[in-house]
Amino acid sequence: MLSLRRSLSLLALALGTGTTVRPPLRHIRVPPPDVSREFRAAWVTPIEDRGFRDWPSAPGLSPDSQRAELRTLLDSAAAIGLNAVILHVRLAGDAMYPTKYAPWSALLTGTSGEAPRPAYDPLAYAVEQAHARGLQLHAWFNPFRAVLPTVKGKLAKTHVTRTHPEWIRKYGSQTWIDPGDPAARKFVLETILDVVKRYDIDGVHLDDYFYPYRESRVITRRVHHHRVRERRDIEFPDEKTWKKYGKAEGWTDRDAWRRANIDDFVQSLYRGVKAIRPSVLVGISPFGIWRPGSPAGITGLDAFNEIYADSRRWLGEGWVDYIAPQLYWPLDGAENRFRALDAWWRSENPQNRYVWPALYTSHVFGGRDDWPPQEIAAEVDAIRQSRVGTTDVPGHIHFRLSALFADHGELAAELDANEYQRMALVPSFPWLGSEKPAAPLVSVIPGSGPAAIAITAGDSTRVRWWLVQTRDSTGAWSAALRPVGDARLPIDVSPAEVAVRAISATGIASEPTLVTP
Repeated sequence: MLSLRRSLSLLALALGTGTTVRPPLRHIRVPPPDVSREFRAAWVTPIEDRGFRDWPSAPGLSPDSQRAELRTLLDSAAAIGLNAVILHVRLAGDAMYPTKYAPWSALLTGTSGEAPRPAYDPLAYAVEQAHARGLQLHAWFNPFRAVLPTVKGKLAKTHVTRTHPEWIRKYGSQTWIDPGDPAARKFVLETILDVVKRYDIDGVHLDDYFYPYRESRVITRRVHHHRVRERRDIEFPDEKTWKKYGKAEGWTDRDAWRRANIDDFVQSLYRGVKAIRPSVLVGISPFGIWRPGSPAGITGLDAFNEIYADSRRWLGEGWVDYIAPQLYWPLDGAENRFRALDAWWRSENPQNRYVWPALYTSHVFGGRDDWPPQEIAAEVDAIRQSRVGTTDVPGHIHFRLSALFADHGELAAELDANEYQRMALVPSFPWLGSEKPAAPLVSVIPGSGPAAIAITAGDSTRVRWWLVQTRDSTGAWSAALRPVGDARLPIDVSPAEVAVRAISATGIASEPTLVTP
């Protein structure tokens, strides 16, 4: 049978018109472009570093001021193209949210154990506001740090130093929960899992504090009738737990036992999170050097032996969904550390997890030895280029959010205009679930006002986000990520076409559904 177009052409020739009769024009739907994938995150903390403080900007602000500051930060993060924030919720035996496991943080309200007045839940508010802007929110915990040396004042009666003094170790200027005590590890683990149960967070995040970084003291000794001053390392005071839980259980190497305590905690954390909500990510940001000499030519602090963090093992065992080694060196610095360590970490990744370097962004505007603003953009480019032609997906984390907007936002403007010009989605995590959701059901809501669409899931696959793309009359596409709770979405402009994809809880995208308003 002849096609309609071919039949009409032959009919035109038979009639001697010399022209082709064309069928009536129809609207041709244009599929939207794919949105790139990249993890673009920043840490948010009230702890001051190099003159920066993120949120809250000062302890004791009113809840209205705290909420306003948080909205401004999240607006700024979304505006320049970030897609995740990592919010400090447990700094040192305290909490930035209501919980039976710890008192309110003095860095939030000004007084340990004092709740915001009038009452509100900062973490629930942060999750809601981040999601409304298309941002993931990862909850950041310091598990074993008990007290910040810079925080003064009496600690609340519910603080771990007062409820469980048997777990507490004073170490130089630091106060620590002893990771060698199984009951202490269990308590800290419950503290974190409580948040996974109660809040709609996207990830659990730890940084590089496990056992404390080594401190030292100056001692004076007599050598041949002369007094000699020398600096010696202080030993972490865990003799009691070493005897009770190390030696008594057959350990002969105290350092290996300490590492095993942290390994047990990290493995238990990963399993515990996945048992509650499998799609919640677990990420850790260790010190950038696992051990000196790995790779060859790299020198520096030995995190394996100093803070007992065998982060290479956690990555190799698949006890993390992403790892963010702190590559806090300039791109062209000594020993080529940035590039060499980025490549090394990716080579130690048999489970194909994500390796997303942490960047020392606050070094740009944080002191006399400032880096030039172009340094951070160059590092972002280097991470991307190193992953071209591989199965790796790029990503990075800025330390910290306020540093991006220092000095009238110069660095943020540069990243927005160049590195983040195109929107990026957080990469998918197929090892947590690879089921592809069906295309959503989308309909235009009739009315005389601005266009709006209604969206429902196409099947029973759990959906986390709607990716809404609109095409204007010039053919240009724009995109926005909306939480799945938004089932009715206004369309701000009068687009020629709207496309909606469902994004699953593990980041898998559906095929698009196209409608014409």
